[in-house]
Formats: sequence, C-alpha cells, structure tokens
Amino acid sequence: MKKGILKSMLIAFAAFTIFTSNIWASDINKGLVKEDTIAYKAPSEDAEVTCYLSAGEELVVVEEIDNYYAILIESNELVYIQKEYFQVSNQIEDVQTEEALPKAIRQVQKGEEVINYAKQFIGLSYKSGGNNLKTGVDCSGFTQQIYANFNVKLQRSSRDQYKTDGIKITRSELLPGDLVFYGVNGNVRHVAIYVGNDRIIHAPVPGKSVCIVPIQQRGDDPIIGYKRIF
Repeated sequence: MKKGILKSMLIAFAAFTIFTSNIWASDINKGLVKEDTIAYKAPSEDAEVTCYLSAGEELVVVEEIDNYYAILIESNELVYIQKEYFQVSNQIEDVQTEEALPKAIRQVQKGEEVINYAKQFIGLSYKSGGNNLKTGVDCSGFTQQIYANFNVKLQRSSRDQYKTDGIKITRSELLPGDLVFYGVNGNVRHVAIYVGNDRIIHAPVPGKSVCIVPIQQRGDDPIIGYKRIF
C-alpha cells in the first residue's frame, strides 16, 4: 500500500475511533496477519463476516477491543480480527496533524450517518424522474434527497452533481458517504453512494429498487469519477 494512501486512510479512521471513544490515545500501530483467517464487522464471532485475510498481509491497527483488533483494510473498511491471528509490529509515525484530525472526524462521522439513513430506503421503487423517498426515486433523486436530510443541497441530475457538487477524490480516498459516478465517453449517466468494502447503495434502473451492490456492478457504464460532499 502506498505511504500517502495509508496516511490519509489512517487519519480518517483513527479520527472515527476517537469519536467513538475507544482509540489508543497516542500509539497507532501496524502489523501482520499471522495465518489465513476471517475478519468480522464487529468484535464478536457472532458478527457478520466481512472478508478473508491472508497470512502476511500488513495492515493498520486502529483500536483494541477485548480479544480483537480493529484493523483498516484497503477498501477503507474497519474490520475486526481475533488477536491470536495478528501480530502487532512497528509504530507508524507522523500520521496526523491538529488541523487534519477534526476534518477527518467530520468526514467519517457524517459519512456513516449518510449510509445509515440511506439504508432505511432499501426496497424503495425506482421511478424515472422521481425524487420522493416515499413514492420513488431515480439515481440522482435518491442521492439528492438523502443529502437533503443533512441540509446539503445537491443538483438534480447526476451530470450536474458531478460537475458542481463536492470535491473530486480518487478511488483510494473513498470513504462511506462519498458519491460514485458512472458514464461513457465523458458523459455521466448514473450516481450512487459509497457504502464501504467496495459496495454502493443506489437506485439502479426501472423495474428495480434501491439496493446495495458491488461498486462495479453497473452494466456497461464504467466508473467515471468520485466526489466527496462533506
């Protein structure tokens, strides 16, 4: 993983754990996966399995909870691994500044709030031209109304949201709550909200409803860019 990417990801998720009051105050470490194992969405064997980790992977440790480490994986996801499968190693230095940390807290906190709110509308019918979270939405109507709940005004079309709203970011910088745009030949034709772990939540096409799917699952339209709203 590139050093710059690692630092930006670590700042954001270190901030998130500060917000939830369980971070190691001064020491943020990385380490190696000792043997092939699974990672969980929460620090419990009863929690949902998030992904599989391979022996030798070097990852960032953000938090320690009982018999688990909270670690950061490349898809910007915070997952939990049992301590017996992970060896903490050297300390990562110079990963945050006083100026960057509050901004990172806001980004991660707001992004999680956006996703939690958006998930309430899974199953809502797609409606061409729709922007009503009770009767139906199209892709940009969905993103517009989700963000309206947080007093953020987005443009009506996916094309205008990409052109005007937020700031452009790269794939490696994606955090939950960021917008993902799809299109061809420079023309934006679809927008979705990034959930994390290479997934999006969106209003797909007529005949389908709001759902969570892999980030690449968008027919013939490739990803054309990413925007951060907060």
